[in-house]
Amino acid sequence: MNRDRSASESTLPDARRRAFTRSALWLGFGGWGLIPIASADTSPPAEPIAAALATMAQMSGNRPTASSRVRLTLPRLIENGAVVPVSVTAELPDVREIYVLADMNPAPIAAQFRIGPGVAPRISVRIKLADSGRVYGAVRTQNGLYWTSDVANVTVGGCS
Repeated sequence: MNRDRSASESTLPDARRRAFTRSALWLGFGGWGLIPIASADTSPPAEPIAAALATMAQMSGNRPTASSRVRLTLPRLIENGAVVPVSVTAELPDVREIYVLADMNPAPIAAQFRIGPGVAPRISVRIKLADSGRVYGAVRTQNGLYWTSDVANVTVGGCS
């Protein structure tokens, strides 16, 4: 029994180590100029967000794609994480759904909206954020899932 317990305990530090190494490589390559500064806004999503995006993309049959045609707007400094205004706008045809995701929240999907035909692909909503981290705006169209992200700096968390 001790062997099973130690095997399951050892997988958690390995996952954290891989996530840390991946983040360090992105930061290092960006600092050396090997990754363009413009791609800093499209850094790879955190594991819960990547899993959520992959699940949503399966509905379209495509991989999630970072896109400059999806715009996410939120304040640079957020004093109260309980009430955070977020806007997502898309310049894509046939938008079916708009999502707001937060990698620091207990549940990654903060908001989901179905968009009917002929409706402008634009939403504004107030969400709760547990802590500082990345907020993602994702748009599902007939052709795939497109996303963008921005950093949220929260002084007082809003999730318990």
